[in-house]
Amino acid sequence: MSGVGESRTELLTWLNDLLKLNYTKIEQCGTGAAYCQIMDSIYGDVPMHRVKFNSTAEYEFMTNFKILQSCFTKHKVEKIIYVEKLVRCRFQDNLEFLQWLKRYWTQHKDESIYDPDSRRKFRPTANSAPTSGSIINVAKRRTSSGPRSSLTGATRSGSLPSRNQGALGTRRVTTEQLLSMQAELSQAQANIQSLQKELTQYKEAMPIMERERDFYFGKLRDIEILSQSTKDLCKEGVYENESEALVKFLNKVQQILYATEEGFEVIEEDSQPVSQSQDALGYEKLPTENLVDAKHQPPQNLITDEETF
Repeated sequence: MSGVGESRTELLTWLNDLLKLNYTKIEQCGTGAAYCQIMDSIYGDVPMHRVKFNSTAEYEFMTNFKILQSCFTKHKVEKIIYVEKLVRCRFQDNLEFLQWLKRYWTQHKDESIYDPDSRRKFRPTANSAPTSGSIINVAKRRTSSGPRSSLTGATRSGSLPSRNQGALGTRRVTTEQLLSMQAELSQAQANIQSLQKELTQYKEAMPIMERERDFYFGKLRDIEILSQSTKDLCKEGVYENESEALVKFLNKVQQILYATEEGFEVIEEDSQPVSQSQDALGYEKLPTENLVDAKHQPPQNLITDEETF
């Protein structure tokens, strides 16, 4: 259980000797930079060029802890890092975590020599970790300080246009994409409205077409029943005179009724008498004048001139 229960003085001495730092408080470890380099001293694969030792803001602390968490995940270290507590730079939270990390380092560090300066690539390190109060103090000092030198102002003013140009370029691209998407959306909405209008027209036309279909079917059904019943009467001898010619005529009528085309089938149904005032489906008969359109004539005339009565 090495590292557990060690005093803060012992931990700071070990930390400064290992990483060649000059930390004076345990709270300074709340930036996460020292934790990252302790893990690097064990495995040597932590991207130290991304670790910020001179970080002063909490979002920079979070970046360091993300790097630390990636290292833990990579090496399957089953330890929960309470980042929200550690970044507050409180003594007790960082003391407990540093004690655990000291124990882990003792168990896994080999005998190889570790050079912390070369791994940091001589990045500047912070002498003190800024707490929430120190961050506010730094902001106040910057606000209350006098005007900068003309050279510094010129340098900053010269750097602003490039940043603004980059931001404007990004916004311009985003705006163009947004306009393109809006145009596509408008076109799609117009297409949907057109299809809905067409669908409405079809729905309105369907009942009319069905009624017309049933109307003509009823007429054909009446003709079929009339011709069949007349043929039966001829067989019974009701029409003695010219019954032979009448049967021949009725046969031609039935030939026209039962004529089919490719793709159509004849559905056989029992013949039932239908009243003269209504068709087979119960629709009232309409006037028959001008109901036949020349465009819908059968492809060939089934009655020859010699058979016309």
